[in-house]
Formats: sequence, C-alpha cells, structure tokens
Amino acid sequence: MTQHPPTTTPGLDGRDAERLAQALESRDVTVFVDGTSLRLPEGARDAVVDLLSRLTRGESVTVSSARQPLTGSEELLTTSQAAALAGISHTYLRNLTSEGVIPVQYRGSHRRIRRSDIQAWLARHGEDAADSADAAAELLTTSQAAALAGISHTYLRNLTSEGVIPVQYRGSHRRIRRSDVQDWLAGRQRHDAGAAPAAD
Repeated sequence: MTQHPPTTTPGLDGRDAERLAQALESRDVTVFVDGTSLRLPEGARDAVVDLLSRLTRGESVTVSSARQPLTGSEELLTTSQAAALAGISHTYLRNLTSEGVIPVQYRGSHRRIRRSDIQAWLARHGEDAADSADAAAELLTTSQAAALAGISHTYLRNLTSEGVIPVQYRGSHRRIRRSDVQDWLAGRQRHDAGAAPAAD
C-alpha cells in the first residue's frame, strides 16, 4: 500500500465555519464524487464528521495514513535511537512525530518508532539511511570534540566561532565531525613541528 505524506489543513473561520457546523448537526454525511452521490459507511462518516467538526472550531487538522500493525520482524527504536539514525535532534524528532510526519507508537508511556519509518523519512528527504547513520556516528558533541582534541570546551567554542573547526547544528545543538577535529589536530601537529627551534 502506498503511503501518502500527511497533509495539514488550517481551521475554518467566519461564515464558512458557521455553515459547515450547521450542516454537520444532522450527522447525515453524503459526499459527491464526480456528480455521484455516495452515502458514507458509519466508520468513514464518523471520521469525516470528526475532521470537519474540528475545522469548524478553527482547529488545524493533519491527516495521515494509519500504518499496518507491526510484524514481529520490525525493529522499534527509542526516540533517542531514532533521532541518532535520522541525524536530527531529539526535539526535532518529537516535533515530527507530534505533527504526524513520522508515525509513533506507544509502549506504555514510551514513544517507539519503527526503523522503517525513519528510513522512509530519510528517503523522502533525499538521504540514504546508512549514510545518515554513519554520519551520525561520526558527529561529536562539543564536549566529546574538546576531549578528543585535548583542549578546553571554551577553546573549542572559540575555534568553531572563528570557523577554524566547522560546526553543524542538529536542532539547537552543535555537532562537530570527528574527521574535522582530527584534521585540526594534524594541522596543529604540523604547525608545532615546524615551529620547533632548529638545533645547532
């Protein structure tokens, strides 16, 4: 089954909202498709009435396809694991799940996300899941990067602010590629070796 991306429709206001609210009072929902009248079955009718009622109250509505129940072979990820796989911040992932962009399932009060849903989201964004996972593994927090470089967190922040070491943002969090830290270290070692006083 083809999954369509979620769509969001803004709520109605004014006269449109009033007219629709009055029409919904009867709960007799008939739709017209290419001029043909079609009475909706009860489940579909209830879903359409709920959606339209929300619009009349001025609420924005997001519609997305429901997923099939999990099979035993599908891997569920914690939100932290899913965010790392996607290469995004935990907060951004929570926003995507709240907006219905990435489906979420609950196990008790814990959010779980299927690996396949993260991979599908990555594919829609032109990224390869494996490349993203590799890239995420190579991204360091500023504390990790400072420890790897053997410098203070403040000095590292200065280096990133000056553009000496490139920084990437994942949400509001700074991340630094391991290879950029290693390149900086190699350059520093070359500089230190060249600056050593010549022996007589």
